[in-house]
Amino acid sequence: MKTASSLISLLGAIVICTHIAHAMICFSCENETSNWKCLRMSFCSKEEQRCITIGTVSRTDNSSQVLITKKCAQRCPSEKDYPNRALNSLFCCEHTWCNIRPPK
Repeated sequence: MKTASSLISLLGAIVICTHIAHAMICFSCENETSNWKCLRMSFCSKEEQRCITIGTVSRTDNSSQVLITKKCAQRCPSEKDYPNRALNSLFCCEHTWCNIRPPK
């Protein structure tokens, strides 16, 4: 009985590790002012097999700054997908951890 339980536990661990090994991993953050704050890793769903980095310009009075958003995505977006944002840059890639760099 102990052997069967150990075997089931081992098979479960293999399934979980295989799933994680094949999962897309992107860096993620929402409207951060520094790329250092955007180094949290997220496992993407099966449908989201792309990583994106969006740089938007935020204006307050006489100054402006770039806000960084990084996340998993189903497809590469275009500027048309963000009509209410002043885009500074939009980057899309298709392999794990490819969105590490800040917006250009």
